[in-house]
Amino acid sequence: MSETVTPGVVLKTKFVTANQKGFQDYVQYVDREEAKGKGEVHLSVFNLYNDYMDDPDKTSALFTQQSDHLSMEGKSGIKSLFRLAQENNSVMWQDVITFDNEWLRQQGVYDDQSHTLDENRLKQVTRKSMQTMLKKEGLLESAIWSAAIHYNTDNIHIHVATVEPNPTRERGKRKPKTLDAMKSEVVNGLLDRDQERIQINFLIRDHMVHSKKEMSSLEWQNREFKPLFLEVYHQLPNDKTQWQYGYQTLNPIRGKIDDLTTSYLNKFHKEDIKHLHQKLDQEVEVLKHAYGDGEKDKKRYQHYKQNKLDDLYKRMGNAFLQEMKSYDRKQNSKQESHSTSPSHPSIRSMPPGFQLQRSLKRIQRSMDQTYDQFINDLDHQKLEREIERER
Repeated sequence: MSETVTPGVVLKTKFVTANQKGFQDYVQYVDREEAKGKGEVHLSVFNLYNDYMDDPDKTSALFTQQSDHLSMEGKSGIKSLFRLAQENNSVMWQDVITFDNEWLRQQGVYDDQSHTLDENRLKQVTRKSMQTMLKKEGLLESAIWSAAIHYNTDNIHIHVATVEPNPTRERGKRKPKTLDAMKSEVVNGLLDRDQERIQINFLIRDHMVHSKKEMSSLEWQNREFKPLFLEVYHQLPNDKTQWQYGYQTLNPIRGKIDDLTTSYLNKFHKEDIKHLHQKLDQEVEVLKHAYGDGEKDKKRYQHYKQNKLDDLYKRMGNAFLQEMKSYDRKQNSKQESHSTSPSHPSIRSMPPGFQLQRSLKRIQRSMDQTYDQFINDLDHQKLEREIERER
């Protein structure tokens, strides 16, 4: 039985209506003194939002999209907007982003020895996450939010509250894809995997696919590709704009195109493919520890490796199809050269005045030919008379 993986990031969310206690708790909270104590992390029960509201001494300063640290004037402004939202019967969305402290340590965000936290990085990923949420839910122009980092529990977490001072919607439920995107913004913002993913893309696009574009499948040293290459070529649709890997009209032969790719990779990039699989497996493990191994969260990383391999086969398939276009042009060019002899070029391709010169030459050849025939006839008659006299 495999060991359960503790996710690096968990997003929990709910919403309350204007007449519920949670809404009023938050309006009262923003008017309190800013929490100053950030004692050591200790065990406590995580009770989502109300527990946070009831104990402000465990939180950092409130921050928003524009401000890292709300002043007293800023708090007053937020309080007024939240009260207006409540009076106008706005929904209040309450989001809690919870972190595994060890995962934060691995990302260089948290120092478990000094209990210090890179608040700036957490605030930045929160802002990206909230911008994504507002955009996907159509709330960019109407909603406001404020948040605080909660320190003194087993797991550092961030609470965010969002309202519409002038509501545009009555429903509080948000789309599952919105919540997935919110979490992904946090994970990707804290994971520093840019260099690893650049290497993966380089291996696929600039190394394997590019080298295929530089190689002919029909050269004598690659003759094992020729039969399948031509088989695919002869089954392609007449419309050459459809000679793209993703076109549905290629569905019946896409498997054969993939077979070409597999044969090519096995011959020329055996070690590269092995290296690619290792790097993709490593990325899957990194994502697994970020999202956890719950059934829902698996979907976030399960297909990462396959999607990258699919991208490789798509790009490689298009490289083969591009080569087939070039081959097709050469075949058509040969047919045209056979139908139009090089010594008798098409009249339409002749330069101006050439047609007249050509006609004069034809007349001259005809006259020369007639004169020669006349002389030949005279000689022939003379020869016959001489033969007759000798008899």
